[in-house]
Amino acid sequence: MKLDENDYLNYQLYTASKTPRIKKARIKSWVLATVSFLCLSFLFFRSDNHTVGYYFLIVSGLSLVFFPLYSRWRYKRHFLAYTRDAFKNRYDEEVTLDISAEVIRTKDKTSEVIINTSEIEEINEIKEYCFVKIKTGQSLIISKSKTENFEEIKGILQNIANTKGIKYNLDLDWKWR
Repeated sequence: MKLDENDYLNYQLYTASKTPRIKKARIKSWVLATVSFLCLSFLFFRSDNHTVGYYFLIVSGLSLVFFPLYSRWRYKRHFLAYTRDAFKNRYDEEVTLDISAEVIRTKDKTSEVIINTSEIEEINEIKEYCFVKIKTGQSLIISKSKTENFEEIKGILQNIANTKGIKYNLDLDWKWR
């Protein structure tokens, strides 16, 4: 399996969308921008400058409607830049993945990693990927389209989750918002 920039980006976006701190920051920015424009509008109305007051009232309405779209675009751009910087040496490198009930082995041109399945924190499956989160905070990215025997791997992961009491989250309709 070879992972590319888009695979790493989708992992970053999924993780960000599930992180309470990031969700809270995005909502806080949205509210702060909208309320700031609204306050400016009221200040200009009070000083009898109605033209500028209406301008900021319209801008606050636009902020209320369009700020989530801007935030989505901005975060995606941020994570794309991060991905390009942090993972550029891993793009298109052949990685072999071997999963059994006791260990997960990954091997690339520079290293071989063995992870005990007891160290899996949770498994998240979305439409195109399966992310295996390890207790150390790292994750394995398994692309469904780039893995020959994904259904077999999925069965093994579900079995591991069931026998070891690991959360297996199905989020097949997830989309970056």
